Amino acid sequence: MGSYLVFLTETWQGNILLISLLHFVTWCYCLTLKGWCSDDIEGIAKFSDRFVQEKDPQGRLVKEYKIDSYEVEHGGKKFNVKNTGWNPAIEFPGCFLRWFRLNLGKKFQNIGIDSKGHPIYGFVQKAWKHHTFNVTLQLINLVLGYNLLNFLFGQELAFTTILLFSIHPGAVQTVGWISGINYIFCLFGALVTFNTAVFISNPHIYFPITALASAISCLTLLPGCFNGLILILLGKGNQAVVALIIGILVLTRQGREVVNFRVKAFKEQQMGKSTLINWRKSIVMVKTFWYYLKLLVWPKRLGLFHIWGYHFEEHIEHINSEFWMGFISLIGYGFALWLSPFPVQFGLIWVLIYLLVFSNFITAQQFVSERYSFISSFGYTLIVAYFVKDYPVIVSFLVGLGLMRIWVHLPTFNNEVRFYESNCFNFPNSEVAMGNLGVSYLNHGMPHKALDTWLEASRQNPLYDVPWYNLYSLAKQNGDIFNARNYLQKCLNAKVIHFPDMWKKELADLDAIITQAITDGKIKLVNQPI
Repeated sequence: MGSYLVFLTETWQGNILLISLLHFVTWCYCLTLKGWCSDDIEGIAKFSDRFVQEKDPQGRLVKEYKIDSYEVEHGGKKFNVKNTGWNPAIEFPGCFLRWFRLNLGKKFQNIGIDSKGHPIYGFVQKAWKHHTFNVTLQLINLVLGYNLLNFLFGQELAFTTILLFSIHPGAVQTVGWISGINYIFCLFGALVTFNTAVFISNPHIYFPITALASAISCLTLLPGCFNGLILILLGKGNQAVVALIIGILVLTRQGREVVNFRVKAFKEQQMGKSTLINWRKSIVMVKTFWYYLKLLVWPKRLGLFHIWGYHFEEHIEHINSEFWMGFISLIGYGFALWLSPFPVQFGLIWVLIYLLVFSNFITAQQFVSERYSFISSFGYTLIVAYFVKDYPVIVSFLVGLGLMRIWVHLPTFNNEVRFYESNCFNFPNSEVAMGNLGVSYLNHGMPHKALDTWLEASRQNPLYDVPWYNLYSLAKQNGDIFNARNYLQKCLNAKVIHFPDMWKKELADLDAIITQAITDGKIKLVNQPI
C-alpha cells in the first residue's frame, strides 16, 4: 500500500492519475444530464435541420423538403443557411464554434408527424455529448496546468494547486453548463501558449504554436488578450510580443465590436448609464474587485443571475462600506505582491490580469457572474496551495468541501426549470431569476406556476418592468384584456423601461381594442380592474 501511495503522490504519472480520478468523480454527473437550460436552448437545442418526407402508398419517396433554415446577409449577398451549417455572417472563431456545437451531438431520427400524418425527420441534439466535451477539455486544462506549474514551482505545489482548482465551485458555470465552453477554450489556449513558451526553445516551432494558441484564447474570450503579460512575467519576451500583438489586434477589433454592440443594446433597453466611462467607474471597479474576491474565497451562492449590481442604480457609484472593504483589500493585495515569494506573486498577478476585463470599467455583459472568475481561480488556488501544501489534512478538507459544493449544484443543469429554481433558491430576492423561472414554467406547460412566479417577482421589485410585461402577455393570450392593460400600465410605470416606445404602442393598441369592444357592446365596464 505504501508503494502505491508513493507512486500516486510523488511521481508525475501518479499525480496525473489522481487528478484525472478526482476530475471524473467531481464531474461524472454531467455525463448523465440530458436536458438543456438557458443559452443552451437558444444556441444549440432549437437549431436543427428538419426534413419532411412524403411517400406514396407503395412506400416510395414522393417529396422531401427542408424547414428550419434561415437567411443571412453577408458582404452584400444573401445566403440560405442550414441551422446546422456554416454561417458566413459570423466571424471566426464564432462561426466555427457555432458549427461545431450544432454538429457535435446531432443525430438524424424520426421526430414526429406533420398535420397530414407524414413523418418528420430531423437532427436531434444529445446534451451529454456536449457535457462530455466540456469535461474532457477541462481535464486537458488540468494536465496542461499541472505541467506548467511543475516546471515553474515543483511537483508538490503543482499537484496541490491542480487538486484545488479542479474542485473550485467557480468552475461549475463553465464545466457543468454547456454554454460555458468559451471560458474553457480560453484557458486552454492560454495554457498551451505558456507551456509552449517554457518547454520549446526552437523559434520555428514556438512562434506558430504561440500565434495559433493565442488566437484561440483571445478569440474565444477577451481575457485571453492579456496572455502576453503572463509571458512577460515568465521572462519570455519573444513569445510575449507575439501574444500581445494578437491580443491587441483582437481587442481593438472584436473587443470594440462587442462593447459597441452591448452599448447599443443597453441604450435601446434604457440601461446605457452602466456603459458610460467616467471617474466614478473607479469606485465601481473597487467594489467589483471586492465582490470577486469574496466569490473566489467563499463561493457560497451560485447562479446565473447575481443580485448585486444587476440593476445599475446610482448607489453603485457611491462610496460606502463595500468600497472601503475593496480599497483595504487592494492595499493588502499590493503589500502581498511586494512581500510574497514568487509563486504567490505569480498567482496574485494571474488573478488580476484575468479579472481586468470583468472589472466593470464598462459593463459589457452581466455585471457579475461566477464564470467570470473561472480563469482567475487558477491563480487563486495557486496562492492557497502554497500555504497548505504541507498540510494534507487541510488539503483533503478543502477538496472535500469543494467537491460537495459542486455536487450540490450540478443537478441544477438538468433542465431550464431546475436551472432557474436553483438560481431563485440561492438568490431568493432576485426578481430577474424569478422572471426567467416563470418563462421556463410557461415553456414547460405550467402557466399557473408562471403566473405565480411573475407575481412574486413583481412583489419583490414593483419597479422592474419585465415581470409586469410577462403578466401582460399571459393575460392577453388568455383574452383577459382588462388585466392585460393593468399589467402593461404597471410595466410602463417602472423605474427603467426597456422598450418604452414599443410598449407604449402596445398600450395604445390595447386601448383601441377595449374601446372598440365597449362600443360594439361585447364587454361592459362592470367589476373590471382599475
